Amino acid sequence: MKSKFLIAAGLCMALAGQAQTGLSKRDIMDRFLDGTLDGNYAPAAFFMHFGKDAKTGDAAVNAHLRYFLSTGMDIVKVQFEQGYGRIRIEKPEDWDQIKPLPDDFFAPTLEVIDNIVKVAGHDAMVLPTIYSPFQMLVQTVGAANVVKYAQEDPQRVTKALEIFTDALVKFAKDAKALGVDGFYTPSQGGEQKFYSVPDFFNRFVKPYDLTVMKECNDGTRCNILHICDYEGPYDDLTRFADYPGQIVNTPNVVDGKPFSLRDGKRMFNRIVMGGLERKKTIHDGTPEEVAEAVRKVKSGYTDPLVVGAECTIKPDTPIENIRAAIDTAHGK
Repeated sequence: MKSKFLIAAGLCMALAGQAQTGLSKRDIMDRFLDGTLDGNYAPAAFFMHFGKDAKTGDAAVNAHLRYFLSTGMDIVKVQFEQGYGRIRIEKPEDWDQIKPLPDDFFAPTLEVIDNIVKVAGHDAMVLPTIYSPFQMLVQTVGAANVVKYAQEDPQRVTKALEIFTDALVKFAKDAKALGVDGFYTPSQGGEQKFYSVPDFFNRFVKPYDLTVMKECNDGTRCNILHICDYEGPYDDLTRFADYPGQIVNTPNVVDGKPFSLRDGKRMFNRIVMGGLERKKTIHDGTPEEVAEAVRKVKSGYTDPLVVGAECTIKPDTPIENIRAAIDTAHGK
């Protein structure tokens, strides 16, 4: 173990067995997934991006571990902070700048994952984030260019998606080799803004999503399917119903109406994650108001639940609020 992580390692080991159940975080999640965890204890986790100086290297490792320990959450979710880099598309040939990624492209992220697994993996499940090929492409050329060329020159779009799919499948395999327990797999591309291209989702999103997600789910224990509304609202989530993942995390609003935990359970027939909204009480309320909101969620939903938000919370969310939400979810 590297000495620079010894303090974090000691804290992680001290954390084992301190939960109300007397179990380590790994034991808690194992029992939860098996359906044998005390029903008064709901696992909980809230995710955030860390500062620009904590995206790679030791700083990223320590930021993730400090956050995990200071909140008491039940899994370690590793952020995905690497992209291909922005490419300016002014003519069709500009797409040729998107080339296969070198084998060591994700080495900085894999190093972060490796060190987190070594420090915390004995006592907690570690789930790296893995973006979808569509998300990687949008970050590279912009959503408007994806839509434009999906209509005018679709082969350029599919070629780029294939490049990112191959790279992300390799990333998933490499992360699994390091001992991760699963992945947090966000998906986009089913939003209403993409309806201008006929059958856009089935042509340019779903096949590539499923290739990556099936690799993520192969041989792993805990995967969270996250349907992300960052690119805009959805009017229908049924197109995601056959996506893999033991836990599903959805938007709170679909087709302009509230989409409840029960709605998610009915549609996906699996464990749901959520209950709070990232820009409301968890961010703006007092710890007492956050605790009351979580109690209301738990009393109104009796099936297995991971308490969290519908998406990544804001970086300035008070740590006291996050801790209050998680403690209350744990039945404290």
